[in-house]
Amino acid sequence: MSALNGDFWTGAVERLAAAFEEHEARLCSYDGAVGDGDHGTSMLRGFQEARDSLREAPAAGAGDVIRRTGEAFLENVGGVTGIVFGSLFIAAGEGAAGAGSLDAAALHSMFARGLAAVRRRGNAAEGDKTMVDALSPAVGALRAAAEAGDTAEEALAAAAQAAEAGMNATIPMEARVGRARYQAGKGRGYVDAGAASICLLFQVLAQAARNA
Repeated sequence: MSALNGDFWTGAVERLAAAFEEHEARLCSYDGAVGDGDHGTSMLRGFQEARDSLREAPAAGAGDVIRRTGEAFLENVGGVTGIVFGSLFIAAGEGAAGAGSLDAAALHSMFARGLAAVRRRGNAAEGDKTMVDALSPAVGALRAAAEAGDTAEEALAAAAQAAEAGMNATIPMEARVGRARYQAGKGRGYVDAGAASICLLFQVLAQAARNA
C-alpha cells in the first residue's frame, strides 16, 4: 500500500483502542514510577472515545479522523495527557485536511505539525524525558522515508523503529519537565510513559499498514 485513506485511519483508531486496552497496565506502571499511575487509563479512554465517536458519525476523510481523535482526547481526558495528545492529533489532522489519502510525505508533514504543537503545549524538547523523545525521532524517520521515495507502509515501519529507540533512550534520562522532575532520581531508570505511548502508536499504525 502506498497511501492511507480515511477508512484506513478509522480502522487504525479501532486497533489503537484495542492495543491501549491490552497495554493499559504496562503504561500505568511506567507512569506510577514517577507520577499518579493513570497514563495508560487516560490513553485508553481517549482512543475509546474517538472510536465511539467515529462509529456514531463516520469521518469525511483521513484528516477528519485524526482531528476528531485529538478532539476526543481534549474533551474526555484530563491532565497533561489530554492536552498534549489532543494537541498532537488535532494539529496532525489539520495538516492532513482535505487529503483523500496520505503517502509518506504527507505522513511526515502531518506528524511534524503535531510535534510542533506538542512542543508548544508541553514546553519540552528532546532530552527532557517526555513523549517528544520518541516522537521527534519518529518524525525524522518519516522525513527520511519520504525523501527516499518510500511507501507509506515503509515510512511507518521506520517511524516505529525510531520511536522504540527513542523510548528506550528515556530510561537513563533525568526528567526536566513534568512531575517526575520533582522525584528523587528524577525518573532515572524508568521508561517515560508518554514516550511508550508514542512507540505503541507507531507500532500499531505500522502493523495496520502492513495488513491493509
